[in-house]
Amino acid sequence: MKVFLVAVVLLIAAAGCGSDHKRIVGPDPGPAYSVPSSPFAVLDNLSRAYSSRDSTEYKALFDDNYVGTSLYNSGSSPVTLTFYKSDEAAHISALAHRSSITNVALLYPRNLYRFTDAGDPAGWATIQMSQGFQVQIDDNPTSLFTQAIGDLNEFKFEPTTPATGSPTDTTWKIIRWTEIHN
Repeated sequence: MKVFLVAVVLLIAAAGCGSDHKRIVGPDPGPAYSVPSSPFAVLDNLSRAYSSRDSTEYKALFDDNYVGTSLYNSGSSPVTLTFYKSDEAAHISALAHRSSITNVALLYPRNLYRFTDAGDPAGWATIQMSQGFQVQIDDNPTSLFTQAIGDLNEFKFEPTTPATGSPTDTTWKIIRWTEIHN
């Protein structure tokens, strides 16, 4: 019996039981996202998804009827560019697939103010930023850094109610994003 017990102990030791096992670690789970129960939570998730180049979460923050516009007022004739949800998805996907990019950041000013625009459909919410909105993309060897000094960024949000899983029974998505560059 002693020989059998010694053989079992040696077999267990040879198999590598105990602390010798290597822990299998999966991919980085990425940032934790908030339930989009307010326009502020949506902007927080937008910043996190953009910075981590998470195309799935980023795309989910935009309504299917999303329209974004960038108006450039510099020069003799203003130029307006229009973007759709598919363009936003393509942008974040391109950032995720470019291996030379070392850093991506989307930052907002500290104090954000939410209001209702009388010209919008019922229930929509608006957040405007005229200073402190920043986008940074570091793509070796160059860096793109924009800071909206004198520029305007306006986000409009559309609610969905009822929304299970939301503490407010409402979730929000970005329906419009307007940039006005002076």
